[in-house]
Amino acid sequence: MKTREGKNWMEKVWERFRPHLPAGLMLCLLGLFFSLQAEQFFSLRNFINIMTQTAAMSILAVGLTFVLIGGHFDISGGSVLALVGVCCGKLLIGGVPVPVVMLAGIGLGALVGLFNGFCVAKLRLSSFILTLTTSIMVKGIAAAVSGGRTLSGLPDTFNFLGAGKLGNLPVPVILTVLLFLIFHFVLSGTIYGHRVYAVGEQAEHARKAGIPVERIVIMNFVLAGCLYALSAIVLTGRLGAAVSTNGLDLEMMALSALAIGGISMTGGRGNLIGAFLGCLIIGVLSNGLNLLNLSPYYADFIRGVVIFGTLALESVRVMWKRRS
Repeated sequence: MKTREGKNWMEKVWERFRPHLPAGLMLCLLGLFFSLQAEQFFSLRNFINIMTQTAAMSILAVGLTFVLIGGHFDISGGSVLALVGVCCGKLLIGGVPVPVVMLAGIGLGALVGLFNGFCVAKLRLSSFILTLTTSIMVKGIAAAVSGGRTLSGLPDTFNFLGAGKLGNLPVPVILTVLLFLIFHFVLSGTIYGHRVYAVGEQAEHARKAGIPVERIVIMNFVLAGCLYALSAIVLTGRLGAAVSTNGLDLEMMALSALAIGGISMTGGRGNLIGAFLGCLIIGVLSNGLNLLNLSPYYADFIRGVVIFGTLALESVRVMWKRRS
């Protein structure tokens, strides 16, 4: 059946998902390989385990997606995660109620995001250099707050988001899927989402079109900070303890996942379907290599090869599209 534009529904679905073919193909190849090499890999239980293990990274990746599509960079996510984690741990040990601690943690993430966004939008600082500096400062504050100690003995009500279950499904898995769905709608179906793409593609043209560019940039960083904080709550709850080194490399894993998923590092291109596929690839790869008991030194090399391979497939797809 043809639509008004002369395309049937299958053609429209194909156009929507065609950009994700390289990531989808890589995910299938990895799944097939690990299924043949490790009997316990191909099971519902292991898939849920993969989703649980990558929940914190995936939530962080959702926030980072908005910053990247909006034309900027943010490498402070892991440090913000660590700071929020130890601050929440300190407050909980001090007897502050769990809801207050969670709101305070998200507020702290938003505050760091506001600082980053203001400096980038209003002071016109390079987002890469600024967030690198912010990362160093926040990492130092996190170490000072924790005193280099592991903050354990956190209440079960706080740990619920990271370690709880609803029926047979882990709460972090449910939360991750919901966040991807909600923010996919925000990006693709709201005025704010369309403005994020416009600002990332060409900020000056967006400004001439009446879009409040500085406000969109600040909102992107604030949203990212809130999601980094939520990621911290999930990771701290899953581990049952807070330490200043938690999640310090998580933003690099998230960046790798987003690059695999087709999120442009220069802004204006990508979506959360690709981001989700990229996070799954990183999760499947890490899980599969662990099941094979591979040395972590080789595992890092193989992760790099897989990321390179997926990006190469994407490059071939783009060149083929231009020629056709």
